[in-house]
Amino acid sequence: MILLMGLMACEKNIDISVDAGPPLVVVEGYINNSLRAYNYVIVGKSLRYDQADFANTPIEGAEVTITEGTYTPGHGYSWDDSRSVKLQEVKVPELGNVKVPGVYFDPRRVTDSAHALLGVPGKSYLLEITAEGKKYSAITTLPLPVRIDSLTNTPSFRDDSGKLRSRLMVHYKDPDTLGNAQLYYWKNVESKSTFGWGAMYTDRYIPNTDDLINGQAVHITHSSQLPVGDSIRYFLISVERPVHDFWDSFNKARINGGPFTTPVSLKSNIRGENIVGCFSGFSVSTAVHLMQ
Repeated sequence: MILLMGLMACEKNIDISVDAGPPLVVVEGYINNSLRAYNYVIVGKSLRYDQADFANTPIEGAEVTITEGTYTPGHGYSWDDSRSVKLQEVKVPELGNVKVPGVYFDPRRVTDSAHALLGVPGKSYLLEITAEGKKYSAITTLPLPVRIDSLTNTPSFRDDSGKLRSRLMVHYKDPDTLGNAQLYYWKNVESKSTFGWGAMYTDRYIPNTDDLINGQAVHITHSSQLPVGDSIRYFLISVERPVHDFWDSFNKARINGGPFTTPVSLKSNIRGENIVGCFSGFSVSTAVHLMQ
């Protein structure tokens, strides 16, 4: 108590010098089985160590390749070079036919969109990146998709502005194997003009394990207040546990408030020096619901 009173009796400005360390390469990559336009890789470099929003500048001219393969227990991964696709920074319709620096697509999105890169449930995918003279890699596998049994919504209510709203509910059965993980995305009138997984509404949560719900019916009510009369396109995403764990750690870090609060370690699945990010294999089930 005496020490506390002594500290309160005087004020002094204290400058803390913190070593920022080297900038990090930031990778956000996706391979899914449903939306060809939503298979892409973003490569950038972090701006500041103390920015909780992980802002970064694009890395242009990187070599980015995705190769399909299979995993056999006891033998490991086998990669099919004939199923290798080199991604490029190209002008795609979804981005207004403007080439966005640091965003890499299968160029067939422009020349032959019907045959552009598409993931296959049960297959594994190798991401390889060469950027600024350094190499990085990651592996992800698409699990079998989980079927959506139905979408419903809660009874309607009026929000603070008087608009009629309700909350979306999803119903599905957890697969009868342990270690499953799901992510939840949806598009509606408020996000229909945006592009990318990060531009959708999402609730990325799940119990740490599915021991208590394994093989059982799951009913989730999302917290977002959605307009009554709006048509929702919903995506139930099945992922490997490491993919879910990355996005869970990302959400915790994003709200962490900076470097002087409780530290959060991002659980990246990208291999390489001074790199952070995730190569996410998404197995997608889709349904549409009219909010009532």
